[in-house]
Amino acid sequence: MSSLLKFVGGVLLGAALGAGVYVVVTQDNKVGFIDDVKVFVNDVIAEGKQAAEMRRAELQLELGQKPGG
Repeated sequence: MSSLLKFVGGVLLGAALGAGVYVVVTQDNKVGFIDDVKVFVNDVIAEGKQAAEMRRAELQLELGQKPGG
């Protein structure tokens, strides 16, 4: 379990350092960074919803139900 925590901690640290470097490099446009993060999060959510809907349709077909019903 501790190796998993170390891995997650490393990922979070890397993400924080990457975001910090991005902010320093694009210091003139900090609002752009926030907008970029919002767009990225919205894209990830939309892709997750699409994947969930596709999986739901697959499972309904396996169970012999009509998709969307």
